[in-house]
Amino acid sequence: MERMACFAAHHKEGCAASTVVLGPTDGDSEEGSESESPSADIRVDLDKSNSHSIYVSQENNKHGEEHSDWSLSSQKKTIGGSDGYPLNKSLRQLLNHLCKNPNYAERGQSITIVADSGRKIIDGQLKDFLVPINNISSTQLAKSRIFWGTINNLNEDKTGQLWLNYGDYRTEPSILLDKNQKAELLRNFKLKSVSELDGSDIIIVSHAGKSPNGKVIIKASFTKYMSFRRYALDECNSSNESI
Repeated sequence: MERMACFAAHHKEGCAASTVVLGPTDGDSEEGSESESPSADIRVDLDKSNSHSIYVSQENNKHGEEHSDWSLSSQKKTIGGSDGYPLNKSLRQLLNHLCKNPNYAERGQSITIVADSGRKIIDGQLKDFLVPINNISSTQLAKSRIFWGTINNLNEDKTGQLWLNYGDYRTEPSILLDKNQKAELLRNFKLKSVSELDGSDIIIVSHAGKSPNGKVIIKASFTKYMSFRRYALDECNSSNESI
Protein backbone atom coordinates (compact mmCIF):
# COMPACT_ATOMS: atom_id res chain seq x y z
CA MET A 1 0.00 0.00 0.00
CA GLU A 2 1.28 3.48 -0.86
CA ARG A 3 1.15 5.15 2.53
CA MET A 4 3.56 6.35 5.18
CA ALA A 5 4.98 3.60 7.40
CA CYS A 6 4.11 3.57 11.09
CA PHE A 7 6.73 4.76 13.56
CA ALA A 8 9.63 2.28 13.89
CA ALA A 9 8.16 0.05 11.16
CA HIS A 10 10.43 -1.75 8.70
CA HIS A 11 9.89 -2.96 5.14
CA LYS A 12 9.96 -6.68 4.50
CA GLU A 13 12.89 -7.92 2.48
CA GLY A 14 12.31 -7.21 -1.22
CA CYS A 15 9.47 -4.74 -0.59
CA ALA A 16 8.89 -2.56 -3.66
CA ALA A 17 8.28 0.54 -1.53
CA SER A 18 11.74 0.45 0.01
CA THR A 19 14.18 3.20 -0.91
CA VAL A 20 17.69 3.46 -2.29
CA VAL A 21 20.16 5.51 -0.27
CA LEU A 22 23.06 6.99 -2.23
CA GLY A 23 26.42 7.99 -0.89
CA PRO A 24 27.91 11.39 -1.78
CA THR A 25 29.78 10.02 -4.82
CA ASP A 26 26.97 7.88 -6.26
CA GLY A 27 25.22 10.51 -8.36
CA ASP A 28 24.73 14.17 -9.18
CA SER A 29 21.19 15.36 -8.50
CA GLU A 30 21.54 18.37 -10.79
CA GLU A 31 23.41 17.13 -13.82
CA GLY A 32 21.85 13.67 -13.89
CA SER A 33 23.53 10.32 -13.48
CA GLU A 34 23.56 7.33 -15.82
CA SER A 35 23.70 4.89 -12.89
CA GLU A 36 19.95 4.31 -12.58
CA SER A 37 18.20 1.17 -13.74
CA PRO A 38 17.90 1.14 -17.57
CA SER A 39 14.11 0.93 -17.39
CA ALA A 40 13.59 3.20 -14.38
CA ASP A 41 10.33 5.14 -14.50
CA ILE A 42 10.54 8.94 -14.42
CA ARG A 43 8.23 11.45 -12.77
CA VAL A 44 8.48 15.22 -13.29
CA ASP A 45 6.36 17.62 -11.22
CA LEU A 46 6.41 21.00 -12.97
CA ASP A 47 4.85 22.74 -9.97
CA LYS A 48 7.94 21.84 -7.93
CA SER A 49 10.47 23.07 -10.47
CA ASN A 50 13.06 25.42 -9.00
CA SER A 51 14.51 28.53 -10.58
CA HIS A 52 18.15 28.11 -11.50
CA SER A 53 20.84 29.31 -13.85
CA ILE A 54 20.97 27.90 -17.37
CA TYR A 55 24.73 27.38 -17.11
CA VAL A 56 26.31 23.97 -16.65
CA SER A 57 28.80 23.60 -13.81
CA GLN A 58 32.34 23.31 -15.12
CA GLU A 59 34.90 20.75 -14.01
CA ASN A 60 37.53 22.04 -11.60
CA ASN A 61 40.23 21.99 -14.26
CA LYS A 62 38.23 24.53 -16.29
CA HIS A 63 38.59 27.20 -13.59
CA GLY A 64 42.38 27.60 -13.53
CA GLU A 65 45.29 26.06 -11.66
CA GLU A 66 44.33 27.09 -8.12
CA HIS A 67 43.48 24.31 -5.67
CA SER A 68 40.24 24.12 -3.72
CA ASP A 69 40.04 23.61 0.03
CA TRP A 70 36.43 22.43 -0.14
CA SER A 71 35.82 18.86 1.00
CA LEU A 72 33.07 16.52 -0.18
CA SER A 73 30.07 16.21 2.12
CA SER A 74 29.52 12.72 3.47
CA GLN A 75 25.76 13.19 3.69
CA LYS A 76 23.68 10.49 2.00
CA LYS A 77 20.43 11.08 0.15
CA THR A 78 17.37 9.09 -0.81
CA ILE A 79 16.42 9.14 -4.49
CA GLY A 80 13.38 6.91 -4.79
CA GLY A 81 12.12 3.38 -5.08
CA SER A 82 14.43 0.42 -5.48
CA ASP A 83 12.01 -1.74 -7.46
CA GLY A 84 10.05 0.10 -10.14
CA TYR A 85 8.88 3.15 -8.19
CA PRO A 86 9.27 6.39 -10.19
CA LEU A 87 12.42 8.46 -9.77
CA ASN A 88 11.62 12.14 -9.32
CA LYS A 89 13.53 14.23 -11.83
CA SER A 90 13.44 17.73 -13.27
CA LEU A 91 13.27 18.78 -16.91
CA ARG A 92 16.85 20.02 -16.51
CA GLN A 93 18.02 16.54 -15.48
CA LEU A 94 16.19 14.95 -18.41
CA LEU A 95 17.81 17.46 -20.77
CA ASN A 96 21.23 16.66 -19.34
CA HIS A 97 20.68 12.96 -20.02
CA LEU A 98 19.62 13.66 -23.61
CA CYS A 99 22.58 15.92 -24.33
CA LYS A 100 24.94 13.22 -23.09
CA ASN A 101 23.06 10.44 -24.87
CA PRO A 102 20.52 11.34 -27.60
CA ASN A 103 19.34 7.70 -27.54
CA TYR A 104 18.53 7.87 -23.82
CA ALA A 105 14.81 7.14 -24.39
CA GLU A 106 15.62 3.80 -26.04
CA ARG A 107 16.12 2.31 -22.59
CA GLY A 108 12.36 1.83 -22.37
CA GLN A 109 11.57 4.25 -19.53
CA SER A 110 8.05 5.39 -18.85
CA ILE A 111 7.48 9.01 -17.88
CA THR A 112 4.76 10.97 -16.10
CA ILE A 113 4.81 14.77 -16.13
CA VAL A 114 2.30 16.52 -13.89
CA ALA A 115 1.34 20.11 -13.14
CA ASP A 116 -1.53 22.00 -11.51
CA SER A 117 -1.77 19.84 -8.40
CA GLY A 118 -1.19 16.52 -10.11
CA ARG A 119 -2.85 17.03 -13.50
CA LYS A 120 -1.09 14.71 -15.97
CA ILE A 121 0.34 16.36 -19.08
CA ILE A 122 2.48 13.45 -20.26
CA ASP A 123 1.97 9.81 -19.30
CA GLY A 124 3.47 6.86 -21.18
CA GLN A 125 6.70 5.66 -22.78
CA LEU A 126 9.35 8.38 -22.94
CA LYS A 127 10.30 7.48 -26.52
CA ASP A 128 6.68 8.00 -27.65
CA PHE A 129 6.63 11.60 -26.39
CA LEU A 130 10.21 12.74 -26.98
CA VAL A 131 10.69 14.73 -30.21
CA PRO A 132 13.88 16.42 -31.50
CA ILE A 133 13.00 19.96 -32.60
CA ASN A 134 14.60 19.39 -36.00
CA ASN A 135 12.44 16.33 -36.68
CA ILE A 136 8.82 17.28 -35.92
CA SER A 137 6.38 15.40 -38.13
CA SER A 138 2.79 16.30 -39.02
CA THR A 139 1.49 13.50 -36.77
CA GLN A 140 3.15 15.15 -33.77
CA LEU A 141 1.36 18.49 -34.11
CA ALA A 142 -1.36 19.73 -31.72
CA LYS A 143 -0.42 17.09 -29.13
CA SER A 144 1.54 17.44 -25.90
CA ARG A 145 5.11 16.39 -26.55
CA ILE A 146 8.56 16.81 -25.02
CA PHE A 147 10.55 18.81 -27.58
CA TRP A 148 14.29 19.23 -27.25
CA GLY A 149 17.18 20.61 -29.27
CA THR A 150 19.47 23.61 -29.62
CA ILE A 151 18.67 27.30 -30.02
CA ASN A 152 20.79 28.45 -32.93
CA ASN A 153 19.53 32.04 -33.00
CA LEU A 154 16.77 34.23 -31.57
CA ASN A 155 14.95 37.44 -32.27
CA GLU A 156 12.33 39.76 -30.76
CA ASP A 157 9.54 41.13 -32.95
CA LYS A 158 7.86 44.54 -32.82
CA THR A 159 5.21 43.34 -30.35
CA GLY A 160 7.84 42.19 -27.83
CA GLN A 161 7.44 38.49 -28.55
CA LEU A 162 10.56 36.33 -28.29
CA TRP A 163 11.35 33.75 -30.98
CA LEU A 164 13.82 31.01 -30.06
CA ASN A 165 14.84 29.53 -33.40
CA TYR A 166 16.32 26.17 -34.27
CA GLY A 167 17.64 27.39 -37.63
CA ASP A 168 16.32 29.68 -40.37
CA TYR A 169 13.66 31.73 -38.57
CA ARG A 170 11.58 31.93 -41.75
CA THR A 171 11.23 28.19 -42.40
CA GLU A 172 12.62 26.09 -39.53
CA PRO A 173 10.99 25.42 -36.13
CA SER A 174 10.78 28.14 -33.48
CA ILE A 175 9.60 28.41 -29.88
CA LEU A 176 7.40 31.45 -29.30
CA LEU A 177 7.06 33.34 -26.00
CA ASP A 178 4.94 36.42 -25.45
CA LYS A 179 6.15 39.58 -23.74
CA ASN A 180 5.13 38.48 -20.24
CA GLN A 181 6.70 35.04 -20.65
CA LYS A 182 9.91 36.68 -21.82
CA ALA A 183 10.04 38.71 -18.60
CA GLU A 184 9.38 35.55 -16.57
CA LEU A 185 12.15 33.77 -18.42
CA LEU A 186 14.68 36.45 -17.52
CA ARG A 187 13.65 36.34 -13.87
CA ASN A 188 13.29 32.58 -13.39
CA PHE A 189 16.51 31.62 -15.14
CA LYS A 190 18.53 34.53 -13.76
CA LEU A 191 19.35 35.98 -17.17
CA LYS A 192 20.69 39.49 -17.77
CA SER A 193 19.57 39.35 -21.39
CA VAL A 194 17.70 36.93 -23.64
CA SER A 195 20.85 36.82 -25.79
CA GLU A 196 22.30 34.42 -23.20
CA LEU A 197 19.93 31.76 -24.57
CA ASP A 198 21.58 31.85 -27.99
CA GLY A 199 23.39 28.53 -28.44
CA SER A 200 21.81 26.85 -25.42
CA ASP A 201 20.10 23.47 -25.31
CA ILE A 202 16.37 23.55 -24.56
CA ILE A 203 13.66 21.14 -23.48
CA ILE A 204 9.99 22.14 -23.48
CA VAL A 205 6.72 20.36 -22.73
CA SER A 206 4.17 21.82 -25.11
CA HIS A 207 2.41 21.32 -28.43
CA ALA A 208 3.42 22.45 -31.90
CA GLY A 209 1.45 23.88 -34.80
CA LYS A 210 2.13 25.18 -38.29
CA SER A 211 1.89 28.69 -39.64
CA PRO A 212 0.19 29.36 -43.01
CA ASN A 213 3.58 29.18 -44.73
CA GLY A 214 4.35 25.78 -43.21
CA LYS A 215 6.73 26.87 -40.44
CA VAL A 216 6.50 24.80 -37.20
CA ILE A 217 5.86 26.92 -34.11
CA ILE A 218 6.01 25.62 -30.53
CA LYS A 219 4.09 27.87 -28.14
CA ALA A 220 5.05 27.90 -24.49
CA SER A 221 2.23 27.75 -21.95
CA PHE A 222 4.39 28.60 -18.91
CA THR A 223 8.11 29.05 -18.40
CA LYS A 224 8.04 26.22 -15.84
CA TYR A 225 7.31 23.91 -18.78
CA MET A 226 10.83 24.44 -20.15
CA SER A 227 14.46 24.29 -19.14
CA PHE A 228 17.83 25.21 -20.63
CA ARG A 229 21.49 24.31 -20.34
CA ARG A 230 24.55 26.09 -21.62
CA TYR A 231 28.27 26.06 -20.91
CA ALA A 232 29.56 29.28 -19.44
CA LEU A 233 32.54 29.08 -21.77
CA ASP A 234 32.13 28.85 -25.53
CA GLU A 235 32.63 25.10 -25.80
CA CYS A 236 31.25 22.75 -28.43
CA ASN A 237 28.93 20.07 -27.10
CA SER A 238 29.63 17.16 -29.43
CA SER A 239 26.32 15.48 -28.60
CA ASN A 240 24.43 18.40 -30.15
CA GLU A 241 25.56 17.20 -33.57
CA SER A 242 23.35 14.17 -33.08
CA ILE A 243 20.17 16.12 -32.30
